[in-house]
This record gives sequence, C-alpha cells and structure tokens, in this order.
Amino acid sequence: MKTIAIDGPSGAGKSAIAGALAKRLGYEYIDTGALYRTIAYIAVNEGEDLTTEELLSRVDDQFIDYKDGSVLLNGVALGDVIRTEAISQKTSQLSKEPAVRDYLLSLQRRLAEGGGVVMEGRDIGTVVLPAADVKFFLTASEEERARRRYEQRRAFGESVDLEKIKADIHARDERDKNREVAPLKQAADAILVDSTDMSEDEVLDTMASYVENDHVL
Repeated sequence: MKTIAIDGPSGAGKSAIAGALAKRLGYEYIDTGALYRTIAYIAVNEGEDLTTEELLSRVDDQFIDYKDGSVLLNGVALGDVIRTEAISQKTSQLSKEPAVRDYLLSLQRRLAEGGGVVMEGRDIGTVVLPAADVKFFLTASEEERARRRYEQRRAFGESVDLEKIKADIHARDERDKNREVAPLKQAADAILVDSTDMSEDEVLDTMASYVENDHVL
C-alpha cells in the first residue's frame, strides 16, 4: 500500500479529492490542514492573546486524534466548525510558526506509517513526507478557487462578497508561498494537476490512474 501526498493552494479542492481518492483506493484519508485548523480552533476558543508557547501548552492539555477522515478533539469530531473564515485566517498565521509545525510534524508522520494513506496539505511532499510513493500538486486559477469558496460559504448560510474572497485567496497564497518555514511549492517529483476546467470526477480519475498504474515521472 502506498503513501500519497497531495499539496496545493487554498481552495484547490484538496480535501474533497483526497477523501474521494482514499475511498476509491481503500486508503485512510488524513487532512493535515484540519490538524492545523484544530490548533487554530483551540487558539480562537481560548479567547486570549497567547504566545505560541502558551498556546501549545494549552494544546497539550487536549487530546487530538484522527479517525475515519475526521479530526477528533477529546474524542469529539469537530466537523465544519474548523472551516470558518476566522479559523482559516488564524490557521494561515499559526502555520508560519516553526514551533507549531514541529509540534504537528511527528504526529503527521506517525499517522502515515505503514502506507495506505492519502495525506494533503501545503508541504506534505516537500517536508512532511518527502519519500511519499506518489506526489500530486493540485491547483486551479485564483478566480476559480474564489468562486468555489464563495459557493461553499453561501451553502453554509454566510453573507459573502466574491471580490473580498478573491482578495483573501490572493493574500493567503502570497503568505503561504513566501513564509520562511516550509513555503507552499510544488515538489520536483510531484505531478501537477490543474483543476480549473476539470470536474471533481475528472480530477479523481486522473489521480487514480497515476496511482493504480504505478506512474513514475
């Protein structure tokens, strides 16, 4: 069983595709972004201006696990409460902190031991699992990613502005690409998949064909 890494920018559809690919292959899906979002969720819920060291001390008092495609915090599945814009912005800030990344790195690697996993994030193929059997870089245009995020948040009942979402996507891309620690970039041996003009099924079929046919670059 293989270890599959999927990286890419915000709004590219990594979570949905990783989950679908894992289901198709009979693998475990691990959304590492959700692990970071869990740290951000704890930070926001604390409601205090904590240093990184203080925050991680609070996190140590919690129990974080991952099972059946969901993050569990103290045994409770968090679901969509970690998908709000406030959590997204806090996650982007915290992910630049070396101490936060180090805190989660060993957990991510432990979850991937033995293979049979699809793991997605922004630095999986470059930092977390550089020896992954198959690596993908999933992306789409800023305009398409903003449109998808707009429709997603409207479905959640939020009042949203498309131009603001587009600006937020662009700003987040810049932060993620230019951060000093593990910046967002395509691994040299990753397969580029641009989903701008592709359906979810087309993206899934493309990725699955590479995995199932033992494609080597």
